[in-house]
Formats: sequence, C-alpha cells, structure tokens
Amino acid sequence: MDLRDILRDTLGAYRVQFLYLHRHPVPLEASALDFLFRNQLYESFDYVQFAENIMALVPEDDVIDYRDDFDLHYLVFPVSREIDEENIYVFCGPFTYKTFNEEDFERLIHLHGLTSDSIEALRWYFKRIPVIRDYLSWQNLLSSLLSRYLSNPDLQIRSVVFNHPETAKPRPSVSLSSIPYSSVEARYAVENALLEAIRRGDISEATYQQNLFMGFTLDQRLSDPLQDGKYMLVAVNTTFRKAIEQAAVHPLYIDAISGRFAAEIAGIETMEELHALIPQMIRHYCLLVHQHSLERYSSAVRSCLNYIDFHYMEPLNLESLAERFVINKNYLSTRFHREVGMTVTEYINRTRIQRAEDLLKKKTLSMQAVAEQCGFSDANYFTRIFRKINGRSPNEYRKSLSPGTKV
Repeated sequence: MDLRDILRDTLGAYRVQFLYLHRHPVPLEASALDFLFRNQLYESFDYVQFAENIMALVPEDDVIDYRDDFDLHYLVFPVSREIDEENIYVFCGPFTYKTFNEEDFERLIHLHGLTSDSIEALRWYFKRIPVIRDYLSWQNLLSSLLSRYLSNPDLQIRSVVFNHPETAKPRPSVSLSSIPYSSVEARYAVENALLEAIRRGDISEATYQQNLFMGFTLDQRLSDPLQDGKYMLVAVNTTFRKAIEQAAVHPLYIDAISGRFAAEIAGIETMEELHALIPQMIRHYCLLVHQHSLERYSSAVRSCLNYIDFHYMEPLNLESLAERFVINKNYLSTRFHREVGMTVTEYINRTRIQRAEDLLKKKTLSMQAVAEQCGFSDANYFTRIFRKINGRSPNEYRKSLSPGTKV
C-alpha cells in the first residue's frame, strides 16, 4: 500500500472526497469538485475555470487549504513527481471546519445574490459535507502524511482564501423538486462505485466509497432510528449479495454469507452494533470474492471448478467431469490447465487436502475416516498425496495443531 492509498483511505475515514484533476480538466471531470452544487444555483457555471484558478495557486511540492466563496475547504496539491504523472493535482474536499446554520445560509444567499428559495438547496447540500471538528489534529495528521508523499520535510499547509469574483449568473429560481437532484445523483454514483469495488473484492476501495456514502443524508422511513437502520442493512446485504454474484461466486457461498449477516442484523440491539457491522460486511463479502470468484474462467472450467468444490468427496476424474458437462476430455484437459495452472487431478487432490486439513482438527476422527470424507478410499494413498501437497504426513500435521508441539 503506497502513501497515495494511505492518504485516500485516511481522508475517506473522514468522508472527504479524494479527486484527481488534470491541469486543464474537461467540464465533467471538474464538476465533480462540488458534486454539481453550483450547477444547481447558476445558469452556466464554468467548472474548468474554477478548477484551474485553484490549481494556479498551488506551489510546487506544497499544499494549500483553499477556502472558496461558499466557505467550503479543499486541500490541493500536485501528484508526487516520483509517480511520474505531470500536471495532475489532487483535490481533497469539499469539507468545512464548522456546522452551518440558518444565519450562514442567509449570508451566503446575500453574498451571491441568490434567490430566497435557494436556501433549501444550501440546506440539502451542507447536510452531506463532512465537518472537521478538530482542526489541529487534522492539520498535524495531514501535514505528516503529505510531507512524506511530496518528499518535502518542510511542508506547511498554507491557507488560501477565494479571490476570484464570481461571474456566473444565478438562476432566477431554484425548483424545490430539483433540490435533492445533484445530491441523489452523487449518492448513486458513490453507491455504484462501492458495489463495483465489492464485485472486484477491493476492500480498500470499498471502504473508501462506504465512508463517502455515509456522508449522504438518507430519508428516515421509520420513526425508530434503530429499526430504520436495520431495514437499511437488510437492503445493503441484498445489494452486496447481488454484487458478488456478478463476480461468479457460487450461490451456495453467497447464500451462506448473506444468511449469516441476515441473522446478525436481526440481532442488533444498538446503533453502535449497527454501524460496526457495515465494515464487517464489506470485508467478508470482498474476501469471499478473493476466495471463490470464478469470473476469470470460461464457462466450461467454471462448471468443473464448482462441481469439484462441492463434490470432492465423490469419485472424480477428468473423464467423469467431461462426461457430466458433455465436453471433449482432451479439450477440457487443455483448457483447464491453461486457465487454472494445474491439471484436473491436481486440483481435485488440492481441494480434498484443504478439506482434510479442517477435518484433522477434530482429534476424534480416525485417519481412515478423514480420508473417506475427503474422497480417498485408501488411507495410504491419502497419506501420500497429503505429504506431497502439505510437505508432511497427516499425523505430523495433526500434531502440529497442538499448542507447544514441535514437528
């Protein structure tokens, strides 16, 4: 994990967006800076000029804390030269150092010449902006990380205040029905990014997106916050399940993990338990993708892998699998070895030995019983294959599981 990933994940824990922008960005790229907030208030806002004006203020190998005309803050700095990506800047934000109240909204409306109905748009928008309440800790943490990232031991985060007069024309009115639009659109974008990260099994990215998602204010459907949160987790569990299904994880694995989390959700009694379960769900769903995703395999090989994983205790070989799935055995042998990196027989044996390692933890099972439950009719043959794959005999492996035992 490099410093850039650590920076992004640290900011994600604060729910702060981590955004890359080219020195001359395209409008769609630049509009991500404020989640299209200004586009909602102005008839034609020039996001490209807005972004370029900020980047022009950034010293080489240094960082600015830029406060814009809505009192929103951004940490802005160039991408490290060591990464060899010139003319790319990182924008961390928007965020604020205080919670905004009605007086603040009235002041911003007067300052920008906005219509009175714009106040609802400001209320909606600032609900989702993260608030950094401990300024000194925030500055110390980011200064330490950024000084290493930019290889600048003397780095200081410099405060820069907005100094470009606004030229965009305010909209004559802001439709109440359109106020949540940009917020909902941004929320769906983050939600999709979260599900895509889970489909790939990317725990770091999924955690970052989940932290951003928690910054959105969701309508409470029920009067009881805990019950409302539990209903939300049930929906989350369902969407995570569908995400890893797209990664070609077998339904039996998916059903097991979703059923487990469904039971845990039902047993939640406090909001603390509810919030703690979300990162657990992300981690375990991602790990399941790492362990059991067959997305990269062809349909024929995927069918064989799934069948072996769930029928390893039965008589299995190349011929029986080719016959079951109506595939030429020579074609299956070649394709399987190319995609999996081992022969069908080797994969069958490895799957059986992995299961045997679990069974050997049960000290009451005889070696013959372990062998039979793993698909080996001959205990001696089982021992030979176990030693070949594990590097030691089943008895030696079992002894090594006892505390203080040296083998």
